[in-house]
Amino acid sequence: MKKVTTSMGAILGIMLMAGCGGGSSLDDTTAVTGYDVTVERGPVLHALVLDKAGSQAREIGQGRYRFTETPEYPVSAYGGFIDLNRDGVVNAGDINNSVILKASTGKAATLVNTIAANADTRNWLKDIFGLDDTTIDDATPSTNRTVAAISDEVFAYCIENRIADPSTLTLQQLETIQARIQNRIQSYLETDTPASELENELVDELAIPKLTGDENLSQFDIGEIVDKLPESNLTDEQKYTLAYMWNEEKMAKDIYLALNDLTPHQTLYNIATRSETRHEAAVESLVQKYDINITNLDNYEIRYSEEELRALAPGQFSVPEVQELYDTLYSKGSQSLQDALEVGCMVEVTDVNDLDEDIEIAGDAEDITIVLSFLRSGSYNHYWAFDRALKNLGVTDGCCSLGEEYCKTEEEYPAGNGQGYN
Repeated sequence: MKKVTTSMGAILGIMLMAGCGGGSSLDDTTAVTGYDVTVERGPVLHALVLDKAGSQAREIGQGRYRFTETPEYPVSAYGGFIDLNRDGVVNAGDINNSVILKASTGKAATLVNTIAANADTRNWLKDIFGLDDTTIDDATPSTNRTVAAISDEVFAYCIENRIADPSTLTLQQLETIQARIQNRIQSYLETDTPASELENELVDELAIPKLTGDENLSQFDIGEIVDKLPESNLTDEQKYTLAYMWNEEKMAKDIYLALNDLTPHQTLYNIATRSETRHEAAVESLVQKYDINITNLDNYEIRYSEEELRALAPGQFSVPEVQELYDTLYSKGSQSLQDALEVGCMVEVTDVNDLDEDIEIAGDAEDITIVLSFLRSGSYNHYWAFDRALKNLGVTDGCCSLGEEYCKTEEEYPAGNGQGYN
């Protein structure tokens, strides 16, 4: 069973001592302070880009994503939108990205680099199509017509066979489309038609639905990503982690809404309604996928029950530690607007500390790692939102006014990890 975390202990300590009182574009010439990876089918916008350790890259435009330091490979891109018209924004005529793109090494996550994670396939790409390692790892369909042709045929094969993760393709499967790839390479080398138009033609051939403009064009559906990935055999510790985290995300939503009712503030309301609701649903997508009942933590043979989860009222939780944390934070946050915003700082630091531990517990369960990394990125952004709100209120040190435990730098909590991931 998960015990009270260091952050939660620190919160309780603060309460005891204080008596619950309060007091870019491709032409960007700016120096690069990080490591960039290009994600391209066409340029993929608003994807969730993670390295093996769960660190998330920040979107900087035109299908480029920046890590604050050299990533741990492989780097994977989930979801997002393929920018068919190459205008740098998601709009009508673009399409949802339905395949997972991976960079086993190098600076580009493309379908060519994705399938090259298999050593036999990498050698096949070299021997049959004349590619070298640099081209495989760094070239994109926009910059290399052979890469574009291979990418298009592999994409077509994935769509035709409902394959979400092309890295699972075997050399034997790829050899069945070798002649198709060679024909497409020859065709692409003989035409001056831009890669974007060739990709549009392929999308039309495959009858892939295009966006109409009525959709939410700034967010991917993380539940869809979870569904596409294979199931793992979860340990009881991993199951409890999901139960705990669902409660913790519900707690964040409930405490922000409760405090907003007392001292209304846009930061509290926006994070609760636009973000924490989505975070809770993200964890629940895993709970439902693995058919776990998280209101009875002593018997995992009992299965998922949406009815039981919905029966938990605001401010009510199935994990005693989370219930205690909520009650303590409400006691502090209800005293003033400053206290309420400080509670926001406390909640987000608690979340990050727990998520750091939980990502380690997730191990090789890729779907769990993705969701937990998604939540952690949101907590980074929420921390800075509460920090700004406190400073706007006149609290010069923002979250740092709470002490060292809650004083973070942008190196520790990278801000602005893309659009729609808060």
